[in-house]
Amino acid sequence: MKKLLKVALVLLFAFLNTGNSVQISSANHNESEILTEFESLELTKIIESKLLRNLDSVAELYAIQKGFSGNILVAIDGFNVFEKSVRYSDPIKKSPLSTSSIFQLASVSKQFTAAAILLLKSDNRLELDDDLRKYIPELPYKNITIRHLLHHTAGLPNYMYLVDKYWTKEQHPDNDDVIDLMAKYKLPVFFQAGSKFDYSNTGYVMLASVVERVSGMSLNEFLQRRIFNPLGMRNTYVYSSADTNITRRQTDGFRALKQGYSRIEETKNNGPVGDKGVCSTAGDLFLWDQALYNGSPLPFELIEEAFLPTKTKTGKEVAYGYGFRLRSANEQPVVYHNGVWEGFRTNFHRYPTSRNTIIVLNNTSTRVNHELVRQIEFLINSQPPHDYTKMIINISIEEGLTAAIESIEELRKTYADASFNFRTIMNAADFLEQSGKPTKAAELKSLVALLTSS
Repeated sequence: MKKLLKVALVLLFAFLNTGNSVQISSANHNESEILTEFESLELTKIIESKLLRNLDSVAELYAIQKGFSGNILVAIDGFNVFEKSVRYSDPIKKSPLSTSSIFQLASVSKQFTAAAILLLKSDNRLELDDDLRKYIPELPYKNITIRHLLHHTAGLPNYMYLVDKYWTKEQHPDNDDVIDLMAKYKLPVFFQAGSKFDYSNTGYVMLASVVERVSGMSLNEFLQRRIFNPLGMRNTYVYSSADTNITRRQTDGFRALKQGYSRIEETKNNGPVGDKGVCSTAGDLFLWDQALYNGSPLPFELIEEAFLPTKTKTGKEVAYGYGFRLRSANEQPVVYHNGVWEGFRTNFHRYPTSRNTIIVLNNTSTRVNHELVRQIEFLINSQPPHDYTKMIINISIEEGLTAAIESIEELRKTYADASFNFRTIMNAADFLEQSGKPTKAAELKSLVALLTSS
């Protein structure tokens, strides 16, 4: 170790004295050497350049061969490193999509309904074990709690059946109209609350109604005030075809035919919200994704609770938190939700351990989203098993040359095939030098010289 460090320091001194002089002692203390957020993002793109090329190729491949039309955003280590629009906002008119295109999120909306409930809990205005009829007393269903609704274990009947069968007015129904239908026709529950899991759009419409009754605001007004505006989500809103006060800004949904596409017209079930209705961009969703790491606007303890599974009365685990589904991939947890609604297919997958994120928004009925998400997931996780290039670059920048050398020594002891991409390290060093970080650049260059000589 001492021998390697001595060699590295000699190399570092040589690099630092080529063209200009920099004090070695300033390596980890000079404020000018601290990377800005933008510089960190650009550095991440350099480190992940191969991945970004592969992501671009996959996006084009799925557009040409699979008919994908939509927007893709991929974040690595909490940085938005890849964002791409593919094909059309209107495939009939051939109008192109852009990164500012707004999509109906379908069931990805449920996490925002759940977040609104949790904010009211944080405000001490409700409890998750409150009976639903405390807030909607006209409902005929007993012993159903807000928690049951969040976890899809309430057993409520399907509201869309009621709307399709009994709603005859020309104007589309809103949430209050759905409640009136449920109170009038009293369809039986599917099962006793808490005994089973059954994915329920009705439950999230009821949750949205609880938010509206407790807050005295529409769901859109509440989310704008408490989440969308504070986070700068300027292209996000709750859309209801029953609310004439909301301007429709989202792209249309389209049905893929054997030849061409047909526009999908709104149905009367576009009126109720909470189960769907949030419209947003991939970029705005990324702002929300990052907020879930920051404890604002939702407190950390409630965020953590939202990502926990539940159990039925029989002890069967339910892999659904509060508005989020739960799974694992490559031995790390995945917090996610998918959505399908009238020509829109949406995916929002978060990997909290690595702070990676995959967002796929599709404005056609083409069934490629799940396959595309798994392909992107594979690309992110398909790095050579013992390639530690990114780790060593980050350690060198954040902790200094000595820490990087110690890590290399430890890795080589543990993994005989530990590898480092010299070109990537040199590209990172060149970027740091161009960004006015000569000491950090010199340290990376000395690491490359050390690695190639040992």
